[in-house]
Amino acid sequence: MRFRCIAEAVWLPGLLTLLLVAETLIFNQWLGIASAAYTLRCVAASLGLGVLLFFPSVFFSKRNIRYLYVFAVSVIVCLIFISQFLYYKYSGGFLQASSLAYSNQTVDVISTIKTLLTYKLLLFILPLVVIVAGYFSAGAFSKDATIFVKEKVILFFILLIIFCGGYGTLLVSEQHDFASLTALYSDSEMFNLASLVKKAGIVNFYLESLIGYSFESHTASAADMSFLPQWAEGRTLPAQGEDFGELKGKNLIFIQLESMENWVIGYKIGGVEVAPTLTALAQQGTHFTNYYSQDGVGNTADAEFSTLNSLYPLSDSVAFISHAQNQYEALPHLLDVNGYTTAVMHGDVSSFWNRSNMYPQLGYEKQFDKGDYIIPRMVGPEGLGDDDFFTQSLPKLEALPQPFMATLITLSTHTPFTLPSDLETVQMPADTNLTPTQQQYLQAVHYTDKALGNFIAGLKADGLYDNSLIAIYGDHSAYIGTTDSDTQHIPLIVLAPGNVLPKGADTTPGSHLDLYPTVADLLGVQYPITVLGQDLFATRTPVVTQRVSGTGAIKFIISSNMKYTSSYDGIFGDGTCITFPSMSPLPVDSCKTLFDEQASTTKASDIIVRYNLLPVLSANK
Repeated sequence: MRFRCIAEAVWLPGLLTLLLVAETLIFNQWLGIASAAYTLRCVAASLGLGVLLFFPSVFFSKRNIRYLYVFAVSVIVCLIFISQFLYYKYSGGFLQASSLAYSNQTVDVISTIKTLLTYKLLLFILPLVVIVAGYFSAGAFSKDATIFVKEKVILFFILLIIFCGGYGTLLVSEQHDFASLTALYSDSEMFNLASLVKKAGIVNFYLESLIGYSFESHTASAADMSFLPQWAEGRTLPAQGEDFGELKGKNLIFIQLESMENWVIGYKIGGVEVAPTLTALAQQGTHFTNYYSQDGVGNTADAEFSTLNSLYPLSDSVAFISHAQNQYEALPHLLDVNGYTTAVMHGDVSSFWNRSNMYPQLGYEKQFDKGDYIIPRMVGPEGLGDDDFFTQSLPKLEALPQPFMATLITLSTHTPFTLPSDLETVQMPADTNLTPTQQQYLQAVHYTDKALGNFIAGLKADGLYDNSLIAIYGDHSAYIGTTDSDTQHIPLIVLAPGNVLPKGADTTPGSHLDLYPTVADLLGVQYPITVLGQDLFATRTPVVTQRVSGTGAIKFIISSNMKYTSSYDGIFGDGTCITFPSMSPLPVDSCKTLFDEQASTTKASDIIVRYNLLPVLSANK
């Protein structure tokens, strides 16, 4: 009799847990993200989740309450599976908890949802059918079950062991991966939402997102709401440059080079240029030699964010993931409403950096990702070599209606900088003082540089080069121990048809924030006041502010005539102030006004991004 009571309480949550495991694995398989290497941890995490979700019903004595509880939980799980399945089929990405704020928009895409419906969705409804069938069955398990306190205690510890074992397997496996050589790829795993889903399962992924979202503050404080308009009122807006409209109607091509540092331009090994294409283009166009990235923990995604929005990246989270549903006045959107076709091309999966969700918010009409390219051979960690990427991107550009804005993002100079041996064509002297990693980096740079040269030649051959404004820039440092690695010193080369722009080096300090207003002025498109950067060809008050990743404290500030560098304790008075670029010491208080201005600007940017307050700034002027 005791076994019968316990079995009545346990069989249903046990079966639902097994169904959850099966649904999770099949979900991953149907979406094409399943990985045999992660099956064990996915099963373990799903078992742990099943115990957490369904087995609390064991401790209810009343049969009706037990069934009502598991039915309610199963409805939620069913909705998660179905909504995520449909959304992935529609966009290639995954819904996060922040999307709940925009659930009212679902009615606008009902017609699209109908086209995505499939019999496969019945699998996720199956647990509800099992629960209803179990409730109305007249079998042995049909009465209230009375489980004694001692039995409940034993059950609790058994379930606790299963729960801890399930999630423990996931955590130990993840820790092992990051501690091993595969840690070189940990960033692509950590910020690829598909990777998180195939490891932990879609329900775990969404519930973790929901928990994190619940603990975040989504409303700015009264102090922040008071600060932002006051800062906006006191802000001096940059003047429109004399170059406004010089290239009106031209295409815009952004080429974002992975981990490209500025020092490689003109660098030689054994008398041979490592990056001859970039070196030549730096002379043919304008080469900004004091250009810096603004990335935080998001690296490449932060570079995209700052470049396209002219806002600072968050120091402790990745806006592409945590604030993908914000309202932005990004450059692709601005050009889209001014008659441009907008497209972005990269060799990653669309879920990496949550790009499939973020790009539409930024105004990109078309996305070309890994699935749109053929990978004839593995080059680097992602597989698509830059030569193949550029070669296959060229016809995609040619097919875009003009004028267009297209962003191309390379991969082959990503860590660990490994190439097939036949692509390592730089002859390294035996007595070089470069580390093995630095040598590998230069081999990768040389390969990418050659691929870029072929691409530029292709643009010239099909007439796009002479009809386009082209900006070539690094996304962030390579972090290989060079002098520039700590300062995020990267190249920016701006190419334009004719003699519109000056040729050669330009020492104007600038960063990712400045590229948006620079190209908008040249194209004759009035950019919004939400832009924090300045036209590098017309700025009277150039400034670069870089922050410490994680804390957001100011790391250094460079203006046209001085540089402030903070101390490790973050106290202003403990920092240093020098003239720039002559590097003569100044009293630290000489930099106080500059510091206060930039501290206020970065604070305003953070408030805008964290609390989706760009409309407030827009309405202030």
